[in-house]
Amino acid sequence: MSLISNVLELVGLGGITGIDILFAVMALIGTFLFLIYFILILIGGVADGALEIAGFDTDFDMGAEGIFHMLTIQGILSFIMMFGIAGLAVTQSDGSDLLAIFVAIVSGLFSMYIIGKVFQVMKSLEIDATVKHSLAVGAQGKVYMDIKAGQTGQVQVEFQNAMRTCDAVLEDETLSLKTGKFVEVVKAIGETLIVKPLSVSSVMAEEE
Repeated sequence: MSLISNVLELVGLGGITGIDILFAVMALIGTFLFLIYFILILIGGVADGALEIAGFDTDFDMGAEGIFHMLTIQGILSFIMMFGIAGLAVTQSDGSDLLAIFVAIVSGLFSMYIIGKVFQVMKSLEIDATVKHSLAVGAQGKVYMDIKAGQTGQVQVEFQNAMRTCDAVLEDETLSLKTGKFVEVVKAIGETLIVKPLSVSSVMAEEE
């Protein structure tokens, strides 16, 4: 308890008693852990890996209906944080303990919902940012690494608003293409593009 008292004294809450101590501890612990978790998320998925090693399953379906989409680590931490902050705010404003608990629970649940939506948007943006090779069909580009007959080479084509270097094979497996030759993507199988040769005259005609 001396450690808790010292921490509360450090943040200017040394004189609180009763249920205020519970609210203050939850606010401090929740805020600290949530900030650490969010920083690790920004670093690049470190938090998920660390939690999986510790035995926590963080792979929830954020698109699922109902309350379960809020029951993630970040949701629970946000609940603890807001439960403590809101409850302490009510009691420090001379509100009753019962009112403080009610407001704390409502605020915690609302925080879980908002944080769940925020991470859902972040997840959808991450999915949208992944390379979809099927979108390369119809794109034109150049051979980046020689494509030999029946073998895989590489091409550079622009799709999803970026110039990308991808593995590629020729539609006609009897042909070969040297670096710098023009190609057009006709199909995508997984991450490999199927291309066909494109003459300079046809490229010029399309630009006109």
